[in-house]
Formats: sequence, structure tokens, C-alpha cells
Amino acid sequence: MSAANGQIKARFKLGYSAFSLDVDLDLPGQGITGLFGDSGSGKTSCLRCVAGLEQADEGLLMVNGECWQDSSRGIFLPTHKRPIGYVFQDVNLFAHLSVEANLQYGLKRIAKAQREVPLAQAVELLGIGHLLSRMPAKLSGGERQRVAIARALLTSPKLLLMDEPLAALDLKRKAEVLPYLERLHLELRIPILYVSHAPDEVARLADHLVVLQDGRVASSGPLKESLLNAN
Repeated sequence: MSAANGQIKARFKLGYSAFSLDVDLDLPGQGITGLFGDSGSGKTSCLRCVAGLEQADEGLLMVNGECWQDSSRGIFLPTHKRPIGYVFQDVNLFAHLSVEANLQYGLKRIAKAQREVPLAQAVELLGIGHLLSRMPAKLSGGERQRVAIARALLTSPKLLLMDEPLAALDLKRKAEVLPYLERLHLELRIPILYVSHAPDEVARLADHLVVLQDGRVASSGPLKESLLNAN
């Protein structure tokens, strides 16, 4: 089985003692795909399988023509070999490094010849130029999250994973970050998988929506169609 360029094919079967994930998804290879559902629906488990942090008992992952996993052929790329950026709810900036040094850490993970997102572009996209000399402790929650997103972009990922990136922020900080996420959508061609349980976020950001329920796909399709099925 293969996936054509411009498509993400993700099939995972993963069993735990009290929960099982069984999904078979054909997703667009660009834009933002929202993974939406209640707590325990399987959103983060699915994202962890994509990242290679969980190895599904049966799995296939094709990202725009590249095979990252195919259990039928014994293929499984470990996380460090997958060209992904990962942004978590809990920002994991290095507290002892300035914002600029945190960004340089992301940049240095990629050989110069493979860098597709320059430092200046990431800084401008996330509006963090005035923060470069600050330490993480001196940043607001929204500022820290924007720095974390910029650092993930500087690894020049072929897929950006976001796991509830705004869940820890209050409404004011969330409103501060959302326009920057929209800019990423408009100005970069990196596909994004965006996990959220907040319908307002996915309605504003996503092109395609996957609704998960009890580890299964309740619906998957263009945003408006899937949101109708979520309500």
C-alpha cells in the first residue's frame, strides 16, 4: 500500500489494557488537520504514533510520499529520524538559555544544507524579535508558546505536530497566539496536525477535521462537514 504525494496516510492499531486505538486516515498533505474529540478519545495517542513515540502493533504512515512506518514490511523510523516538529501544551524551553539560544538549539539540529526555515523568517512569523535576549522566566505564557513554535519550525520539519498548544493559556493569551498560527497556515507549506478539544480553535484554524471517539474515527473530512458531525 502506498500514498501519493500530497497526502498523509495514517493507519494505526494500538492496544492498551483499558483503551485501544484503531484509526485509518487519508489526510491532505498540506494545510492544518485538526484532531478533535473529548479527553480519552485517542487524539494524543494518534499523534504519538505519528511522532514514533508509540509503535502501533499494526501501523502504516506515509507522509507526502515518504514511508515512516509499515509494519507489514518491518519499517519503523524512530522519532529522532522523523522530520517532525512537536509543540506540546507544556512549553519545554530551556530555562537556562535565552530565547535566541533556544531558537539556535532548534536550528542546529538540522544541517545547513537541509534548513528550509531561516531564523529571521521564524522570528518574524511568530513576532518574537523583541524577545530574543530575554530568558524564558521573563516571558508570558503566550510568548513562551510562540518561541516554542518558532523553535519547532527551525528544525525544518516536513510535518508539524501540535498537541493542545493553547490549552494552558487563558483567553487573552490564546487570542494573542491564534493570529500567529493563522500566519503559519497562510505563509508556510508545512502540513500541521493540530490536536484540540476546543471547537473554537479548530473552527478557526483547520481545513480538514478528524473527530475521534473512543479510539475510533467518528468522521474525517473538510472542516464544515466534520464539525456538523461533532455536534
